[in-house]
Parts: sequence; structure tokens; C-alpha cells
Amino acid sequence: NAGKYLSISNIKITNLTEIIDGIEKVFKSYGNYKQNKFILVQEYIQNAESVGVIFTADPKNGSPFRTINFNESNSTDLITSGKSNGQIIYFFKNIPVSKFNVGKKIKKINNIIQKLERKFSNTFLDIEFIVYQKKIYILQVRKLKTYSNSKINFEKSLRDLQKKILKMTCENSHLIGKKRYFSTMTDWNPAEIIGLKPKPLALSLYQTLITDQIWSESRASLGYKNITKIPLLYTFLGTPYIDLRTDINSFLIPDLSNEIQKKLVRFYLRKFKQKPYFYYDKIESQLVLNCISLDTKKYENIIQKSSLTKKELNIVIKKYKELTISLIFRLNENIKKYNHGKFLFKKIKANQNSTINKIYQLHNICKNYGILPFANLARMAFVAIEFLNSFVSLKIISKDEKKIFLETIKSVSFEMSKDLSKSKFLFLKKYGHLRPNTYEISNECYNDNYKKYFQNFQKLAKRPKKFKFRRKQINKINNHLKIKNFKNIDAKLIINFIENSIYQREKSKLFFTEIINEIFNQLKILFRRIKLKENDLQYLNINEILELYEQFDHDDIVKDLKNNINRNIKKYVFNQNFSLPNVILDKNDVYIYHEKLASPTFITDKEVLSEFINLKKIKKNLNLNDKIICIENADPGYDFIFSYKIKGLITAFGGPNSHMSIRCNEFSVPAVIGIGEKKFQQLLKKNKLYINCKKKILNSL
Repeated sequence: NAGKYLSISNIKITNLTEIIDGIEKVFKSYGNYKQNKFILVQEYIQNAESVGVIFTADPKNGSPFRTINFNESNSTDLITSGKSNGQIIYFFKNIPVSKFNVGKKIKKINNIIQKLERKFSNTFLDIEFIVYQKKIYILQVRKLKTYSNSKINFEKSLRDLQKKILKMTCENSHLIGKKRYFSTMTDWNPAEIIGLKPKPLALSLYQTLITDQIWSESRASLGYKNITKIPLLYTFLGTPYIDLRTDINSFLIPDLSNEIQKKLVRFYLRKFKQKPYFYYDKIESQLVLNCISLDTKKYENIIQKSSLTKKELNIVIKKYKELTISLIFRLNENIKKYNHGKFLFKKIKANQNSTINKIYQLHNICKNYGILPFANLARMAFVAIEFLNSFVSLKIISKDEKKIFLETIKSVSFEMSKDLSKSKFLFLKKYGHLRPNTYEISNECYNDNYKKYFQNFQKLAKRPKKFKFRRKQINKINNHLKIKNFKNIDAKLIINFIENSIYQREKSKLFFTEIINEIFNQLKILFRRIKLKENDLQYLNINEILELYEQFDHDDIVKDLKNNINRNIKKYVFNQNFSLPNVILDKNDVYIYHEKLASPTFITDKEVLSEFINLKKIKKNLNLNDKIICIENADPGYDFIFSYKIKGLITAFGGPNSHMSIRCNEFSVPAVIGIGEKKFQQLLKKNKLYINCKKKILNSL
């Protein structure tokens, strides 16, 4: 019951009235208890140098990894109340901490942990502490209820992973940059879309459809550097990571000299290493040049501390401006491409081919006519948002006007809500394929369980009147376009581009998710036919099915698939015992890492206090009205939450351009996107959440 009842601090021991009044208030917070009422009175330390909490094992699975969560503050309840994420040191229990650069304080804390473990042997501990006048005070020690798997050889697994990362970081290649870092939330954001420990089917689909090849084909087709055939995503003990060096190279322009490209990559990697947990989900918007909007100073400021000469900097700005202009004029060709994909998809769906043939064809259509145009449209929508932000920074429109613009442009979400209120049949015909976590076959789609998702939905209020640019604003945009030499582009064209690219990105996403759902339908048909458990599909690697189409050298399909599933289940269960950092900079990060304050994205300027619902498990009789919704990671399948009158949204993963950021902007829902996994888990232990987007405050009560 820690934290359940009222606590009162800073009571003066000489003020009897204050003491009596405090005791009465605490008794009242107990409720209806009649007997054995006790109150703990203890000395209160102010002006602590730091405060924190220690878990001697991973609370999720009992793995031998310590967590020290602390804050450099004199407020003794910052960590325990959840008001601050603080800093997190996470390390393997059996490493000699003295050999790692963690600071004297952490070494002292680890010595105390070891003493407490000797005193409370064979027990995992939850410890609260403060540091006051350079001394460490233990406030409480509780039993941590978790269980470990003693059969796992953690030392060997971590040692092998360390060797693997060392080989990868030292690997020479034709790509520019000597350093190689890895992140769970860069570019295609795997932590947000498929999670930190995705099931094998979800992971293999994500790789084969996107990160193996199509991601780089998209960049090359738009005029960026051609680095096709290089995968973007790697997995370490089941956790998906984006390769930063590969990603950064993909945003270069081939027309730039090799010397300029080298200077840019060296600069980007150096900046990333300085502030990895700030940049890891903001690579495109804050660190790496990939387009140029009207606010050219923003891009000059980003790279001004690089080793580029003034002449080279001007060349860089010029080349990215030319690429941006070409992007603006290529919107329609990508809309046509995914619309042609709809025609092909309809044909494949209607044909009488075998399930394996159909799955292969669907997978191919999804890659080339679904994901590829979506990737291009998503890049264009990013450019669109950059232009819209430049309108604000150049004082052409205000922040409020930008907000109204985003709320009132044509939107898939509002079309969904409108269709939902009109007809269940028509709604399911258009959107029934959607499911929370698009790549997770075990999650029911809207067609499978409409009641679960929409039983208590509310009709949307009328949308505000559409924002229209005033003549004066149009003139300002045209003047900036002329001064900045954006050839053949005027205000009308750029405003249309902004509206249309944002809308078409979501429409194309709706299309490719429909193909993925049909792949799932065909997999289920196949498994029913060959009498395998449908529930085992989530542990299948999609390559097993794709290879059955391309080659015939197996002894027994059922036996092969069973073996693949059984191997994958064992790996998946094994990998759950390892928590790795969101950013890997060095081989030693597999043993110990230091996460500093995360930098979440706050949406709107609103303030809200409410109870919350954790949507990890979506149950029957769901009612989200008047609640703050908490989701670790979210994709289009979670759009059903906006059919309810929700008070706010919090996600563990995501950035300023993530799906839920866009949705919350459209619906003017106060949100905190990408608070980090550890902070997210802390919030869930409380009863209510407070969000103040204007002041960038997130507290739990």
C-alpha cells in the first residue's frame, strides 16, 4: 500500500496544532478502518542531493539486471511519485561495476545493494534511497515480487552479443562514417510500430516488407543516395534496432562531393553521440538535413558547427532545395501508384490461386504498390510539415492558426468517425481490416470484434470551420518563395501540397494495412487446411511461406513449419529475459547503460487531469470516455480510440511525426508522445495522470 494514503511533509515538531491536524487528515485518508489505526512519524530530510529507487532484479521477469532510477534534486518524492523520469542506470548484476565509468555515487550505491542482498538473501529487493551531504540513506527496503529463470546463462549470451556488436561497429563498408550506432526509435521507428520484443511473424513481415529493401528503394527513387540492398534493421536478443550509419547515409544527396558527404556524416554522428536520447526519435526533424523549407536559417543553424566551409554550406542548402522542389512535383505519381495497387490487389484477392501463391503475390503487391508509395508519400508529408512549421517561425501564421489548419484539413480519421456514425456495414467495409498493432496477427481486427472496439463510442462534435489563408498571408508566402528561389512554386501550390500529402499518406497507409490483413487471412486458411494451430501463426517467420513459393526442396510442409514455429517460440521466450537500451553506442552497453531524461513531444496547449486506461490488453465492454489513454506503441489500428471522448493520450514510443502525434493534432487531443518505456511503466502504478502540454508537465497522482 505504499503511496496509497495521504502523506504530509514538513510538519514543525513545535506546532502541536499542526501535528494533530495532520494526524486527523491521514486517518481520514484510511477510509472506514475502525481498528489498528497507526501513523508513522519520521524525520524528514530536506535539500537532498539526489533521490531514487533501486530494483535489484528486473521487475518484469526477475532477470539479474539492476535498475537505479534517480534524480539530481532536493525533492524527495520526485521518483516515487512519478513526477519525474529521472536518470536510469541499468546494469548486469555480475559485472564488476568498478571497471565501468559510472561515477563514485553509483559505485557506492552498488556496494550498499550488495550489503542488503547479503542481509536479505534469496530475495529480490525494491529499495528507496536519498543522498544527503554525500551520504547515502536507505529509506525503505521491500520485497520485489518477481521470479527469475535460473537456467539461463546470462553471462554467455551477453558476452556473445558484445562480440557481435564489436564486429558490427568495427566493420568497414562503402558507406560513409567510421562510427556505427543503433537505435530502437530512429526513422521507421520499430519500437513504436512493432514493439521492443515483437513476435516472429510481426518482425519478419516488417523486415521483408520495409526494412530489408523497400525503405532504401524509396529514398533512391526520390533523389537521395542509392544504398539499396542494405538492411536498415537488425535484432539483438529479439530487440529491433535501426542502424544509424546506414540511415544517415540514406539522406545524403549523390550530387554532393564525397568530401562534403564525409563532413556531414561525421558531424551527424558526433552530434548524435553527444545527445543520443534527445535525437534518437528526432533524427529527421532536428539533426539530419533531408529537405529545405522557407526557413532556411533552421537548416543553416543545424550544420553551422560542422566543418563545412561557407561555400560548401551554400552548396548543401542549394542541393537539398532542388531535391525538395522535385519532391513537391512528384506527389501525384505516387498517388497513382498506390491506386493502381488497389486494382492489382482486387484481382489477386478474387483469383482462385492456392493460398501459398496468393500470400507471395500479396506480399509482392504490398511491397511495391503499398509500402513503396506510402514511404514516398510519408517523406512528402514530412516536407509538408516542415513548410507549415516554417510559416510559423517566419510569423506568416500563428501557432494557433497552424493548429486550426491541421484540425480542419481533409483527414482519414474524421472520415472514419463520420462513417462510423452513419453505418456499421459501410464502416467495416472500408476499415474492418484495421487492428491495433498492424503486424500482430493475434490481435483481432475491427471486423472480428466490432463490439469490443466501438461499443461505447461517442458521435464527434462538429469540426471547426476550415482554416483559410488570408490574402496578406498568401502574399508573404509568395514573397518568401521568390526570395528563397523556389522555382515554379507559388503559395497555392504549396498549400495544396501540404493538405494533399498529409491526407494521401494516411490513405496509402490504409491501403497497405488492408493487404497485410489479407495476408493474415490467407495464412489462417493455410493453417486450417494443414491442421496447424492458428494461434501458432504469430511465431511463424513469413520467409518460410515465401520460400515455399520460390523453391521446392522440403520433405514435409507441416513438419517444416512446426519446426520453424517451435524454434521461434523458444527464441522468443528466451529473449524476454533481456532488456537492452534504446540506444547502443558501444559494445559495453549490453552490460550497462545510462538513460538520461527523455524528451517527449507534447501536443496542443491543453491541460487535463483524469483517470487513465492502459491499452496493453483490449478487453470486452471497453469504455474509454473521459479517460487518458496509455499505449506503449500505436499505429492506425488504434484509431478507434478517437471514436470515444478521450481526455488525453500518452505513449511510451513515438516522435513529433509519428502516427499518434498526427492524430492528436487533428483531433486537438492533449498528448505526451514518446515518454520512454521506464517512465511509462512508472506512471501505470498510480491512479490519475496530470498533463499540462503548454508547460510540458506530466505527473502522476
